[in-house]
Amino acid sequence: MTLKLRPAHAGDTGILTDILHRSKASWGYPADKIEAFRSEYRITQATLASLDMIVAETAGRPVAFAGGKMREDCLYLEFLFVAPEAMRRGIGSLLLQRMADRARACGKTRMVLVSDYFARGFYENRGFTTLSERPGQMSPEGVIPIMEKPLCAEIFPLKSVRLTIDRKARWAFERQHAGEIGTHWAEICRKNPALWNGRTLKLAGYTLSDGHFTGTCRECSYAAFLAWRDWGAPDLETHNIFGSAVLRSSDGALLYGVMSQNTANAGRIYPPGGNLDPADIRPDGSVDILGAIFRELEEETGLGVKDISADALFAILDGPRISIARVLDVPLAAEPLRDRILRHSTASDEQELSDMRILRHPQDLTSPDFVPFARDIGKMLLSAAAPA
Repeated sequence: MTLKLRPAHAGDTGILTDILHRSKASWGYPADKIEAFRSEYRITQATLASLDMIVAETAGRPVAFAGGKMREDCLYLEFLFVAPEAMRRGIGSLLLQRMADRARACGKTRMVLVSDYFARGFYENRGFTTLSERPGQMSPEGVIPIMEKPLCAEIFPLKSVRLTIDRKARWAFERQHAGEIGTHWAEICRKNPALWNGRTLKLAGYTLSDGHFTGTCRECSYAAFLAWRDWGAPDLETHNIFGSAVLRSSDGALLYGVMSQNTANAGRIYPPGGNLDPADIRPDGSVDILGAIFRELEEETGLGVKDISADALFAILDGPRISIARVLDVPLAAEPLRDRILRHSTASDEQELSDMRILRHPQDLTSPDFVPFARDIGKMLLSAAAPA
């Protein structure tokens, strides 16, 4: 069955309340305590209005949900419940990770929650530590833990990147959901006829150790990738890996592109770059992601290898996205560099960029249109360059 993640909507209150009650009862609490819980806790319209909530559904029916409230520096997770029939399939871990992704996207640095007595081990195994305890009427010991997990930017300097293609295995997601993917693609193209269903590469697994990034890719259709993305990236194994050209002008500014309306990421702001495709596969089966960075750079900006000096290389882990980012120094000041790039984009057939943003300070990265990985690497580079 297709697992999809989506925002909660008004018609969910009854079924989410049912999941809440059945999930809580599955822990084996005494009947009188479960009855009291059912009487006190329900998912209402007010609940949905006050929280950022994700629903996991299979075959169009909700089977789990998570919800929390964005506070000044943290996401306070108030709900994470999985229906008993959907337990032990990784859905709780997936929802927890996607809530963390949303919190990071909003600039939050922590996730805080009050754990069920029996769920403490689940959260500890996923990086949470106990801050304190408070009384809990249902707990066998009379207390329940208040827990937190830091949500820091995950940026790693790289010494090397080695990607290979697995030519034998098809992406299970694409194989299992071909019909639904086709329907989803038709709807996307109805809204944006400029899209083209080419082939792309997605990361099926990786290791990152001592600055060395090693991974295996599988080929899939762009339509399958967009369905996976739009359905909330409903697994923890697959990642969208791509190269990013982080342009730095001679006067120390970073330049990010604003994607035009004819693209799948209209209005989003991030460094020039793009998806890997079969053209990036070498004859020996390795994937040339560093070459792909320069290919995308030239296509989007008109800048070639002779126009830049390559500097540091990083991996930025951003939930279902992984950017392999190379800092590229350009011997032009920010304004003339921006003008040059926009002239190229306007003259190109694709016209992928509608604008270029000049970024000089970390405060320039506050817009929600910045993709989180782009904001994180930008803040790191601009903070390091700021005078003491």
